[in-house]
Amino acid sequence: MEDEKVSSEILALKKSYTEDPYPSVQKRKGWLRNLEKVLLESEQNLIDAITKDFSHRSKFETEICELLPTYSALKHSCRNLSKWMKVKKRRTDPIFWFGSSSILYQPIGVVAIISPWNYPLQLTFIPLINALAAGNRVLLKPSEKTYYFSALLEKVFYEGFDRSVARVICGDQSTAKRIAQDKEVDHLFFTGSTRVGKEVAKYAAGNLTPTTLELGGKSPAYITKSASLKKSLQRIILGKMLNAGQTCIAPDYLIVDRKHKLNFVETFFKILGKLYPEIMENSDYSAIINKERLEHLLQLLEDARDKGGDIYIISEGTVKIVEDKKNISEMTKISGKPERKLSPSLVLNPNFRMNLLNEEIFGPILPVFFVDSDAEAFKLVEKNQRPLAFYWFGDQKEPRQKWLKNIVAGGVTINDCLLHVVQNDLPFGGVSYSGSGTYHGIWGFENFSHRKSVFKQSRFSAMKSVSPPYTKIKYKLLRMLRFLI
Repeated sequence: MEDEKVSSEILALKKSYTEDPYPSVQKRKGWLRNLEKVLLESEQNLIDAITKDFSHRSKFETEICELLPTYSALKHSCRNLSKWMKVKKRRTDPIFWFGSSSILYQPIGVVAIISPWNYPLQLTFIPLINALAAGNRVLLKPSEKTYYFSALLEKVFYEGFDRSVARVICGDQSTAKRIAQDKEVDHLFFTGSTRVGKEVAKYAAGNLTPTTLELGGKSPAYITKSASLKKSLQRIILGKMLNAGQTCIAPDYLIVDRKHKLNFVETFFKILGKLYPEIMENSDYSAIINKERLEHLLQLLEDARDKGGDIYIISEGTVKIVEDKKNISEMTKISGKPERKLSPSLVLNPNFRMNLLNEEIFGPILPVFFVDSDAEAFKLVEKNQRPLAFYWFGDQKEPRQKWLKNIVAGGVTINDCLLHVVQNDLPFGGVSYSGSGTYHGIWGFENFSHRKSVFKQSRFSAMKSVSPPYTKIKYKLLRMLRFLI
């Protein structure tokens, strides 16, 4: 029954695409304006649904991380769509000078978007905006882990949006698998873990369906010798503690020049205390998405402790180091609600036997390495697969440029965290283990379009000069053409 539902939804969208494979700019802008209207009308209900899914999440964080980037992407697309859709003139090779060359951006058909739970609105709507701007029809499959948001999204789209343009289907991993395997899907967009991304790519490969994979990985932050420790930590803590670390581009581990070691722990928790006073009861600090994720994070801490890590954590309002026989879960126990908050923690003296250095953490746990040189820092970054993001802190131009040119990462923010992802004119995406393909702004428009090469021949065709029969004169002409290339 589930298979039939998925198939019927996709076929309905494919039929709509077939009937109008190249929607006008006016029609596409109409879709985007309607999407904005739907979002404005249901905004508060969607915020409440997300808060309910997390058991607690700061409404300010939901607005700044989910709604603001989405409205920005909508306005940016509407402002620039006419320019993006224009046929792009290209240079024609000299030997074909009487003809003309151009690129037409063709909608690719039905785009399926499988979105994650950590930012369920933004990471559903922004690829949707890009796909609609490119003239496609879209099937949305939100995460089953954000049950209330996903159910509301399905209702909102059913009642307020043109079902011939975009539809929402809810379900679990089997639904996502069925979508990825459907031969009528023309492009598959997935955001999630590297492990699941590999499975999605494998399912899509059966039909040679093009995929965009927005994954994660271990994104490092590096505080160099020339950086201000206080300023750097203020920005790193904000980037790490946003949504309680449940951000795909959050700093996953920290590399610090040994110059800053002496006052590091004290400075870190002093800044944390100013940003989040009484953090476990602070309404600005978000909860972990579910009990399973919370238990997994606790297991990562216990594993790190057992393998020689020094773990600093806030317990009962004070900074404590976890002793050998102390149970981590007791150190993070919360007397009041919500029950799924996890105290931020530092892991010093980390090593690569620890599980938290061999998977994306996705929580408020920050391993810290102290290094004596850039070369040592570089080796640490290279140990992990190419990250989705890299953060460099310092004032020296020459080493900064060296890092930019030599580290392969999806994106980089200098002297801050996360901010490259909210620039509409920059592509966002990973590389290798952190993903493939990019979106946002024109990059998303192009990603969801087929760049169709078009050559228009003139009345006079130079090909007559080199068509059979191949005479000696034509052979001489052919040799002359080599000088025109």
